[in-house]
Amino acid sequence: MKFKFINTLASAKVYVEATLKGNSNFDKLWEENMIKPYWSEISQWAPFDCSFMKPKPIKDIEALKKQLDIFADIDFEELAAEFTRISSELVKQDDDEMVIAFYPLDDENSTVKNLQNGVIGANVFGNILININTLAKDFDKWIPYVMAHEYHHSVWGHNWYVLRGAAKGDLLEYLINEGQADAFACSLYSFLEPKWLSPLTNSEDERLWRKYSLVLDSTDRSVQERYMFGDKSLEIPWCAGYYFGYEIIKSFLKNNPVIGFDKLINIDSDKILSGSSYSRML
Repeated sequence: MKFKFINTLASAKVYVEATLKGNSNFDKLWEENMIKPYWSEISQWAPFDCSFMKPKPIKDIEALKKQLDIFADIDFEELAAEFTRISSELVKQDDDEMVIAFYPLDDENSTVKNLQNGVIGANVFGNILININTLAKDFDKWIPYVMAHEYHHSVWGHNWYVLRGAAKGDLLEYLINEGQADAFACSLYSFLEPKWLSPLTNSEDERLWRKYSLVLDSTDRSVQERYMFGDKSLEIPWCAGYYFGYEIIKSFLKNNPVIGFDKLINIDSDKILSGSSYSRML
């Protein structure tokens, strides 16, 4: 797997220096230093404008300075070796070079800092964004996990969108996609315990799954966002969709122990659900 790392540390330092000299136009400075030099390469395969995925400006400069001091100590050679290991565990049938860009993440994002260990990722049509708050506890342990999760998305997306052209875009597929990505990452980093996969009680699991079963075929993005990330008005806990996706995949693999991730990625989401314990609850 050919890949290229983009480390935005130097550009972030230029951004900080400009603000310390009195330039308070954060949005413009961020765009000039952190987005323009990299975004065309990161989003090179996107069939439509993905500006909504651009990393957001960080305006707490004092916190950012502290972040960058720690960011400078990240061993990217070690991460590159780890990414090589990750990609060897699940081969992507693609000759194009993959770009993985590393950005600092705003310390004011308390959800990511406290519940996601300061590291989140995004897949930009095959390329990967890794956003890191180095002020979060144990952030360094979670960078490889997020790389593995997003790499799986890249492989899954290439398989179902490019090679097959058969992605459905419904909520069930979304659940299964995320569930596979977390199961793959967990298989490589079993010593980590993602908070977004925390178990529900049996009664809570059954109550919520009845709700999910009514909208599994929805392609409405707003519906999918609520059921994936949580919605207080619907009494859906934070990231419950990730929990269900992961549990479905765990159940399917338990029932089909000879199937590995290389085979799993080719199985239709409906078949995965029907082969799990959650099918009897529909």
